[in-house]
Amino acid sequence: MKFLLKFVAGIVCAMLLVVIGFMIYSTLAKFKPEKIVGLEIHQPVMKINIVNKDEINILTWNIGYAGLGKEMDFFYEGGKMVRPTAELHKQYFNNILNELKSADSADFIFLQEADQHSKRTFYTDEVNEISKKLNNYYSVFGVNYDVPFVPIPVMEPMGRVRAGQMTLSKISPESAYRYATEGSYTWPKRLFLLDRCFVLTQFKLPSGRTLSLINIHNSAFSDAVDARQKELILLKILMVELYRSGYVIVGGDWNQNPPGFDPRLFVDGNKGYAFEHVPETFCPEGWSWAMDKTKATNRNVNEAFVKGKTLTTMIDFFIVSPNVEIISVKTNPNGFVNSDHQPVAMKVKLKIPVGRE
Repeated sequence: MKFLLKFVAGIVCAMLLVVIGFMIYSTLAKFKPEKIVGLEIHQPVMKINIVNKDEINILTWNIGYAGLGKEMDFFYEGGKMVRPTAELHKQYFNNILNELKSADSADFIFLQEADQHSKRTFYTDEVNEISKKLNNYYSVFGVNYDVPFVPIPVMEPMGRVRAGQMTLSKISPESAYRYATEGSYTWPKRLFLLDRCFVLTQFKLPSGRTLSLINIHNSAFSDAVDARQKELILLKILMVELYRSGYVIVGGDWNQNPPGFDPRLFVDGNKGYAFEHVPETFCPEGWSWAMDKTKATNRNVNEAFVKGKTLTTMIDFFIVSPNVEIISVKTNPNGFVNSDHQPVAMKVKLKIPVGRE
């Protein structure tokens, strides 16, 4: 009996040491980016000379790391699955690549949740593959998730995760930066969750004016309300500052509904629902929201997608500065086949900034 007790105690002590060692390692290895970091600008294989034009097209799409297609649910949001099969991930990703390639009319593309050597996507370098497929675009990549090993769920841990936001453009960025946002999670939870950011790219237009594009992927989940508020405060400060020197367009996955959102306006046959809204007070005077009010952009991943049954909402949209005129905004109703988000395309006209010439 004494031997058995010593044996069990030894196992418990060994397990505790492993857990303590893992937590120390995770703390030391935690991704700790500076507040503002310059990003590398990858050159296109085929450069396209865009003429001096006032109308531009922008596409935003959270591709869900090609792991959240219509067959998938997700454990962190009430489902059971951690990742798709290798075959299903390949199918999702190839379809995403083809859809992006077919959106070649876009001058600029904002992507969220692009993986790089993560276990959940079978260590595929999606960032590199997207750049290769869209070889006539410049691209920048800002990491917002970099964890050596995510230990949940315990029976099938997510493991290594590295992901972020990509901005692609047909004209060369003058500069590109990652702006870190302040999270609200406490230790040890923050060790295994995203470190959110904005990806800012700036372009010197032939007219001599500056175009500033901000690709966002704000905090998700019901326990991140405080983080979203902090992100909006920082974003508004950045927007207003950039507007002093030119045009500003912000877009991406807000993880909030736009002000005044009404899911009853959906005409795409999806079942809509509303949750936390961006406050009305967020929008600076003269700025404009840009969205397609008739279609859902995101679906609930607590279950595999069934049209008319699975809850859907709108969290992917744009806001533009007063010197940008919105011509059209359209959500592509692709049925959430390859991602839990649908892409949103916007056409705008850059007006002469009043008082800036």
